[in-house]
Formats: sequence, structure tokens, C-alpha cells
Amino acid sequence: MSKCVGCGISLQDKDPNGEGYVSSKDFTLCERCFRISNYNENRKVINRSVDVFKQITDNDFVVYVSSLLTLDLDYIDRFKNVILVLTKKDIMPKSVKDSKIISYVKKVCNVQDIVIVSANKKYNLDVLYNKLCKIGQNRKIFFVGFTNSGKSSLINGLINLYGNSFGKITTSMYPNTTMDTIKIRLNGLDIFDTPGIVNYKSIINVLDNSELKNINSKNIIKPITFQIKGSGSIMVDNLFRVDYETEESSLIFYVSNSLNVRSISLKNELFINENIITFDNVKYKDIVIADIGFIKVTNSTNLTIRYHDNIDVKIRDNLI
Repeated sequence: MSKCVGCGISLQDKDPNGEGYVSSKDFTLCERCFRISNYNENRKVINRSVDVFKQITDNDFVVYVSSLLTLDLDYIDRFKNVILVLTKKDIMPKSVKDSKIISYVKKVCNVQDIVIVSANKKYNLDVLYNKLCKIGQNRKIFFVGFTNSGKSSLINGLINLYGNSFGKITTSMYPNTTMDTIKIRLNGLDIFDTPGIVNYKSIINVLDNSELKNINSKNIIKPITFQIKGSGSIMVDNLFRVDYETEESSLIFYVSNSLNVRSISLKNELFINENIITFDNVKYKDIVIADIGFIKVTNSTNLTIRYHDNIDVKIRDNLI
């Protein structure tokens, strides 16, 4: 049988509980994709890390996709011909200018070109499409990025604006929505949507559906600022806790508006005996929590992040 047009998995009609199941050989969308698209119901699948790197040659072109919130650029240096596309511009505060982001990224990675987009608002999709038309003739174009970076939504945006034949790729807030490589023919361009690179330390691998909905922002993020002095603690929903010590500083949280970010007592026992990561003398830095967002730190602060299993924390210079 053929592959699902929504997620790329091989279709089968033998095992209703297996991946790629269809009740009829005439269907082109697997049952999981159908239920995600029509009912927002997800059946979890085993994390699969498809080695997309083996599929890509030096002659191919890579569109490396990353969310603006977390800037996951760990694998971008693996590719010879690459353009960086930063997604989810629509949820960033309007005060965050493209030029500042581009200037920042150029300092931390060597990339031919950078485009900032919003698939939902169709922002800069024309710019990206024109670039692809110039470089993509007689070349394969692979869209690569971490799970939840917005690759499939971006491709759907291009299909909606410029395509006329291919169906819609399944998109959702759930990890591993794209199960295998999907080939799309778009006005002479050979585009390949690849499964998201799996970050096994990310919290999205252990959250249930309602929790996933809370961390995925659909609206412009409203930063939450805490003017801090001395010692204290801040709890982010029931996901992680930030203990701090400083003479005077600010912690600015760029996370989904649906999350409950609140001050708690240092004596509060929430997460007190869980895993910890410490950062000493943090100044003009962001603490990035994979797939959730980041915390901007202004003046010198000692931080302790307390969390359950599965959280990926990095530090970088202030993005904003």
C-alpha cells in the first residue's frame, strides 16, 4: 500500500491498533491523521528518530526550521546548502523586530540566509517561496527541524498559497505528527517534509494532551516580569520551578499565556526534592526551556531550576 499523505507513514489495513491503519485501501489518510485533523484526538506513538541526515546529499538544499521561542540550531552545521527559517513570528511580542533577531542569529551561527515567518499569518511566505524558486530548480529541498518547530505548518502555508494539487499535511501540537518523509511537488519544486528531530529530554514527550495545549501558544505572548531582590522562587504551572538569589534583577518569562506563572515561598515543598540545574552569576542571559519558552535575566542572579524528569535547559545571550 502507499504512504499516508498526512504523516508519511506506510498505510496498512490489517492491524487497527497499528501505525498507518486505514479501514479501506481507498483511503490516503491514516486513521491517526484523520482523528487529529477532524477531532483533535491524538493516539501517542513511539518516539521515532528517522535519520533524515542520510537522505540529504551535498547537492540538496535544506530549509532548517526553528521556533523563535527556543532557537534550536544544534544540527544546522551538518548541512552544506542551508537557509534558516524562524517560525511563529505571530506569537512573539510586536516589539521584537526582525532585524534584531537576524543580527543576533548571525552572531551565533554561520548560515547563508535567514527568513522570519508566520505560517498562520502568511508573514514572509512570499519571501521564502521566491528564495526557494531561485535555488530549488533541479534540486531536492528538505525541510528539517526539531519536533514542534512548525515545519509541516510552514509547508502547508506554501501549498495553500502556491500549490494546486497536493493534499494537506497533518499538523498538530503533538510530537511525532510527521512519521516519515513526505514528498511534495510544488510548481516544479521537489519539497520533502521530514519527521521532526526528537529531543528525548524535552518535556513534551511526557505531557498529556491538555498540558500540551497549555504550553502551545496561539496568541501573542504577553511577557511576565518579576522585579526580584534577595531570595525567592517562581513556579511555572506544574512544569518547573525557578529559585533565585540576587541583589536586584528582573526575570521576564516568555511562555504561553495559558501557563500559570506565580511567586511561591522558598519553603514551599513543590519540586524541592526533584532534579536541579544551577546557573551562577547569570547576567544578560536567557534560560531556554525546550518547547516551552525562555526566561530573560537582566542583572547578576544565581538560579536553580527544579523539575521532574524530561526537561532540556540551555543558556544563551539575551535574544531580546
